[in-house]
Amino acid sequence: MLEKHEIKEWFRHTYITCLEEQAQRDLRRLCPDHGAFYEAPEFRVESVALESKDCLQNAIDIGDKTYVISRSDDPKSSITIKILDKLTRTWVVPTVLGAPPNPTSSHSVVLVNNEKILIIEKGVPLKDSIWFLEVDTPFVKQQSKIKGTVVVAWSKGVIGEGQKPVVISGPSGVGKGTLIAKLMKEYPSKFGFSVSHTTRAPREKEIDGVHYHFTERSKIEEEISEGKFLEFAHVHGNVYGTSIEAVESVTDEGKRCILDIDVQGARSVRASSLEAIFIFVCPPSFEELEKRLRARGTETEEQIQKRLRNARAELDQSNSPGLFDHLLVNDDLEACYENLKKLLSLYDDHEDSNDSFIKDGKETACYSILSKTNSEILLQSETNEAEKGTTNLLSLDLSSLSGGAPGRTRGLKISPVN
Repeated sequence: MLEKHEIKEWFRHTYITCLEEQAQRDLRRLCPDHGAFYEAPEFRVESVALESKDCLQNAIDIGDKTYVISRSDDPKSSITIKILDKLTRTWVVPTVLGAPPNPTSSHSVVLVNNEKILIIEKGVPLKDSIWFLEVDTPFVKQQSKIKGTVVVAWSKGVIGEGQKPVVISGPSGVGKGTLIAKLMKEYPSKFGFSVSHTTRAPREKEIDGVHYHFTERSKIEEEISEGKFLEFAHVHGNVYGTSIEAVESVTDEGKRCILDIDVQGARSVRASSLEAIFIFVCPPSFEELEKRLRARGTETEEQIQKRLRNARAELDQSNSPGLFDHLLVNDDLEACYENLKKLLSLYDDHEDSNDSFIKDGKETACYSILSKTNSEILLQSETNEAEKGTTNLLSLDLSSLSGGAPGRTRGLKISPVN
């Protein structure tokens, strides 16, 4: 009787052999003169990989289109994308949104579904190697409509869920700033703020990337049009905004990003691809809110009346269906703060099952795609990692993906295969 590993190897060899004839037909269709340019084709599951001295190409069929993902042997060159329309027999070079993977020597690819393609970069740690090329997601469709051209978009894959950002809104004087300050003081390693963008010039002692991301108007307007900003506003002739990347960067640090924004900004975030928790802090009564505003003694009567008008409008909008997940009444500050901590599950000491994988250092090993079944990808170590105490085979579960372009794709689950 064959051993388990022998059965696996026999099945893999037989499966790839069966694919070879179809791959050859695809190769002849895509590259009729391939014999003059390509040597010894290498075949991979669910894609045709063509290697030569000049480039590596992977062809993925989705409906009536073939997506060709190419790179040259130059380690500094980036990936290029071309699309073959099989109905018209014409090539299209799409507009590519998002930052692509860093240049590496090669990659392996597999079709996830009709909306996205998974790319595993070779020769880099697993945590930096997982990427998705979105070809027909809602974001891509929206951008294609806006730009009037074919669009694809890159999104970096991230192991684990990550902490959802928290959107906290409420009228001026309701005490949301005090609540946020208490959170930051008690949990400095759990929460963080995103760095906003602005087109205004830096003031004295302001540092780019620390106080603000200072940018040009043309650049921020282009990125706003590409859906890279959660919310933005024009203030005194300048543009201010919060980018998805700025929020994702906080999450990448293992912190939960807090967004202290008004109701209009909350609407913009809700309409974006970012998954967040939306909390509205309201006063016990409108009269109490006015009392608090006047007690601050920092504004003129005209300013107080303006804030009260805005507050009434925000209170009315807070009841909009599907906008806020939770309403917190700040009648007593300490009681309200305790309720806020409960909403954010700060009393739970739950650890993501992927955290141990990351802490053990297994995510620094290098892997490539071996096979795919349904929503599970089997990854194989590129080197003999067993000597380092790591796993040779890993299962990459794609069943709980969240987010996506123009931000990260989170929810990847990793487990060793024994």
